[in-house]
Amino acid sequence: MTQKTVLVQLLASVQQGLVDADDPQAQYLMHCWGRMCRVMGTDFLEYLGYVMPPLLELASAKADIQLLDDEDEVEAVQAQEGWELVPLKGKVIGIKTSTLDDKHMAIELLVVYAQVLEENFASYVQAVMANIALPGLAFFFHDPKAYGAESAELRGLWENTIPKILEVLSAEPAIDTLAEMYQCFYESVEVMGKNCLTPQHMELFMDSAISALDDYKGRVKARIEERADANREEGDEDSEETLYAIEDDQTLLSDMNKAFHCIFKNHGTQFLPSWEKLLTTYSAFLSSEDPTQRQWGLCIIDDVLEFCGDSSYKYMESLIKAPLIAGCQDPAPANRQAATYGIGVAAQRGGSQWTQFVGSVIELLFRAAQIPNARGDDDVYATENACAAIAKILHFNPAGVANQQEVLLHMHTFSLLSSSNNKNPAVTARPDKVFLFVVQALEAETLQGPTANRVVEAVKNLLAAAGVNPLNILTQLGPENSSKGPSMVCLIFLFNLGLIFELHGWLRIYEINF
Repeated sequence: MTQKTVLVQLLASVQQGLVDADDPQAQYLMHCWGRMCRVMGTDFLEYLGYVMPPLLELASAKADIQLLDDEDEVEAVQAQEGWELVPLKGKVIGIKTSTLDDKHMAIELLVVYAQVLEENFASYVQAVMANIALPGLAFFFHDPKAYGAESAELRGLWENTIPKILEVLSAEPAIDTLAEMYQCFYESVEVMGKNCLTPQHMELFMDSAISALDDYKGRVKARIEERADANREEGDEDSEETLYAIEDDQTLLSDMNKAFHCIFKNHGTQFLPSWEKLLTTYSAFLSSEDPTQRQWGLCIIDDVLEFCGDSSYKYMESLIKAPLIAGCQDPAPANRQAATYGIGVAAQRGGSQWTQFVGSVIELLFRAAQIPNARGDDDVYATENACAAIAKILHFNPAGVANQQEVLLHMHTFSLLSSSNNKNPAVTARPDKVFLFVVQALEAETLQGPTANRVVEAVKNLLAAAGVNPLNILTQLGPENSSKGPSMVCLIFLFNLGLIFELHGWLRIYEINF
């Protein structure tokens, strides 16, 4: 008998000996069972009979909630330990958090069992969803691999679940909880995949989103008025409470953004009629002085460009063109990143209607990629997106670029290596530059996976055609020219070029990464 088996049997014996509902051992046992499930995997199935009944009972517990009408009641509840007070439309709700803490722990353990046991947990799914998750709006999904996208069971769960999620999106007053519910929504849509939402679902989602954004704009306006009333000078910091409120709003916008992204990703142009309800709001956000609002608007534009193809051109003049141009020059790196990405996907997905526009912004993209400290930690992703956008224009939609060869010659980005397959002189004439750029890209881990493998193969062919020995190029990074040398990533790259037999000396020479 293994030690694992002895331990599990001991835990089972303790579990059977529990008679008092308040026995403190019960909570510790639940955590132990969760850890044992992770360790044992499907071998844990025979012990579910001990584990599930008390766990389901705790997860089904009803929270003690009181509506407090006057200050005396509020003060009385405040004096008690384990209660939280939540303001709601002029009243105060008291919630006994100790019960909710135990319920939360139990639901988290149910998630563990569902994730680890997968299809073996299927017999519990309906009861958990019907009796625990949906009534408490603590929604979660088991691993979708357990059923597959076309499973009748999964579809049935979804049909019962999505109305509840949409309902709470329109009713949740707490901002941090509302953000979590938007996260719940987009993760659920991601699980269900293509065409999981009906037009009615999309309309309900948009109604909730409009309400949430109206409330958000009201909070922003109130903060502006509060600053004005306080006669605070520019540069004065907000109170800690205000900073927390701003952070909650930013989290909410981020999760709403991801929800829009997920709908567009899985429904494309089907979402446009509902989405158009917010065109006025998008326009206001895109012209806002608040960089967070501008970023939110730009990310939505990116989704329209990426997932709606040539249908996006309908919004080109009214919504998209000016913000993308302004975004490329935005002082906020995140906004430049979003704007340059949008131009790239317009070139790739938008079709010939976008040819003139994407061709006209090449110079703007070059400037965005050449700002001071363009490769610094804050700006590198915006710079990479600008370079990638130029490459996408040249590859997918080059007809609007009048001086294509000149653009290629100025193209200091690794994405252009695809042109080596066409023997473009802008690339083939400088194999040394190409080699060093790719080594640096691998070093920085901006080239990874299958893309890195394709680039390595392209460089190998380029060097062979040019008759260039990469070790001669690598001397430019030698101790006499640099205080740093190539890392193991670089050496692996050279191994992929078939040069590992010449690298033992380099391993001894270099001791630090470049």
